[in-house]
Amino acid sequence: MKINKNYMIGLLAFASLGILYYGFLFLKGHNIFSKYNDYQIIYPVNKNLYVSAPVKLKGHVVGMVTKVEIKPKQNYSTLVTIELDKQFPLTDTSKVMLNNAGMMEGNALEIELHKGNPIGKHDIIIGQLHPDFNEIDLKAMTAQVATVTQNLIKTTEGVNSILVNLEKTSATLHTAIDELEHNITTIAKNMIAISSPLADSKRGIPAMLPILHGLLREIRSIPFKDLSFRVTNMLKDVETLIQHTSNDVGSFGLLIHDPTLYHNLNHSAENLNALLFDLKKRPSRYVHFSLFGCRKR
Repeated sequence: MKINKNYMIGLLAFASLGILYYGFLFLKGHNIFSKYNDYQIIYPVNKNLYVSAPVKLKGHVVGMVTKVEIKPKQNYSTLVTIELDKQFPLTDTSKVMLNNAGMMEGNALEIELHKGNPIGKHDIIIGQLHPDFNEIDLKAMTAQVATVTQNLIKTTEGVNSILVNLEKTSATLHTAIDELEHNITTIAKNMIAISSPLADSKRGIPAMLPILHGLLREIRSIPFKDLSFRVTNMLKDVETLIQHTSNDVGSFGLLIHDPTLYHNLNHSAENLNALLFDLKKRPSRYVHFSLFGCRKR
């Protein structure tokens, strides 16, 4: 069957228009083979929501914000376009809520999926605020950051002070180590100076060893047993003498324990002392001396 050339030309022109259309969409950034669905959500105001903000489902990122625009004809509301994974299609009962994703990420969108009728590409969803949504107070955050900065400065000053003390301690320790090293070196030198003469074969310990051996031989030759026996007998005699003295036996014991003898000796000493005193005071009474002879009385 022969195909009419007009049909061929028409088919080719239709294909060319289709390729041109999808190529134009591709050049605009729309991926015709994408696995994402596009949805539009409207909010009364924009609360720090920007392009590339994440779209989450129970904490998991399932899409992202692709466009944020203002609608003057709709009371300057904010129209947000998102692309969402085709695994999670939105219905007319689903919710798209604005929530905090953290101080670093800013705000994000949180979706809740519910059964219902699918939403078309050009349908607009009314956005909501998440119950846990709280706007970030920049003033309070700035105050907290200032407080943290001051604490950090104080901490840094404390660390600097510690480092200075450590540096001083290190210098002191270094000085002490140098002094200890010097002392050890001096001690080593002194030990060498002392040990060198001792190691001398003529005047040191080797020369003294024969003398020490001779001294030990002489000590070994001493009759310690006989000497010990004599010392023992001497101690026994001394013990016997002490016993006799303590028991009023013998002359020495009587001299110590007899009070009469003590008093007589004491009285004799007093008389002798008086005699000597009188002799010094009046020597002519006891001694007569003359160069010309004795004079008759």
